[in-house]
Amino acid sequence: MTRSMLGLLTLCLSAGFALGQEPIVDTIVELKVTPERGKLKEGLAWDKPIVIHSQDEAAKLFDKAALATITKKVDFKKQIVLVFAWDGSGDDKLEYKILESRPEQVSFSLQPGASKNDVPHSRVFALRSNVKWSVKAPK
Repeated sequence: MTRSMLGLLTLCLSAGFALGQEPIVDTIVELKVTPERGKLKEGLAWDKPIVIHSQDEAAKLFDKAALATITKKVDFKKQIVLVFAWDGSGDDKLEYKILESRPEQVSFSLQPGASKNDVPHSRVFALRSNVKWSVKAPK
């Protein structure tokens, strides 16, 4: 029984590769890069991310090393990049949830920190371009 299941699985995987199907792109992936602070506009708000659709647009915000990482990990034909940048409490936490729906939806929210310090934050995500995304106001 185990051999037949394993054989069936192998056959299905082989058929998928034989048809030339491309690997599935993840719904959302966090990129460990930081935009250059001097290239960001003043008065950024966490709930108004910068949406990047091309490598040329990314080059306007990131240094060469970060751009190389983005170029390696993002397929701009299938993905967009969201850049969240804001000044706030050092304890601020930006979170996201993938909602169970078709097509997928991603909801971002901010858990404001309690500390009084004001520090710059940034988080960068790659999303499939057909994924709906939204931001929710802090509670």
